[in-house]
This record gives sequence, C-alpha cells and structure tokens, in this order.
Amino acid sequence: KKMIAMSILMHGSNQKANVLQSLLGLFLQSTHTPYKVINTLAHLGISISTNTINVAVEALSMESQNSLQCLRQSLLASYAYDNFNVELKSYIPTVEKSNDSLKHLTSGLLFPLVHGIMLDDLKCSWELWEKSVLNPQAENLHIAHKCA
Repeated sequence: KKMIAMSILMHGSNQKANVLQSLLGLFLQSTHTPYKVINTLAHLGISISTNTINVAVEALSMESQNSLQCLRQSLLASYAYDNFNVELKSYIPTVEKSNDSLKHLTSGLLFPLVHGIMLDDLKCSWELWEKSVLNPQAENLHIAHKCA
C-alpha cells in the first residue's frame, strides 16, 4: 500500500516517474480491461492512459522486431516451425456461418544459439551435405550399414 501511494505521489510530481503506472497499464490492457476503466485509473494516477499504453506497445514491438532482425542477421540463430490446428467453435450456430471452424496455423520461433557458438563453428554445412544420405550426388554413401 505504501509503495502504491509513493508511486502515485512521485508520478504527481514528475510525469516520467511512472514505472508502476506503466506496468499496471500494460497489465490492464493485456487482461482486456475496458478503456474507460483504464482511463479512469489514469486520471487517478494509478495507471497510464490508453493512448500511452498503445504508444508503449508499439515501441516495444519495434524494439522486439529490431532485436529479432539483428539476431537473424548475425547468423547465430536457429529457426523452429510448428503447425497446429485451432477449432473456432461458435456458441450461436446460424445457417449463414459455415461449418468450417477448423483453422490450420503455423507458428515460428527464432532463438539464439548460445554456449559460445561462433560463426566458424557453423561452417561445416557443406561437409555435412556432401556426406548426407539425402544428397543424390554423394558418392559411396548409399551403402547399407551392417548390423552387428
């Protein structure tokens, strides 16, 4: 309680001292709190306004996009993709709506290669391809391995 009161007092004297209000505003928006409630709390000094929340979300999105782009360009990243299905059920069935409520989606993940991996460690892809059983031009590799 003391922390909230101090944060409100600090925000009242300095508009940039709004860490608690920013976190609370982002939380309220992520939980789908109505804009009228958020703006009311902003007028009380408990939250930031919906316009400020939208600016913050846009800035965080741009920062995330830039970080992902830098990670991708570093070539020290790995990609993972997954297909998944979502059933979108309607509570009120109507004649106009189709029964095709199954949506097929793909998600992607870009994550950094860690534990000291360097670009030189990744320069073996050509050698791996030359030795791969999936390579049709690879010579003498399609011999079946003998089982012991």
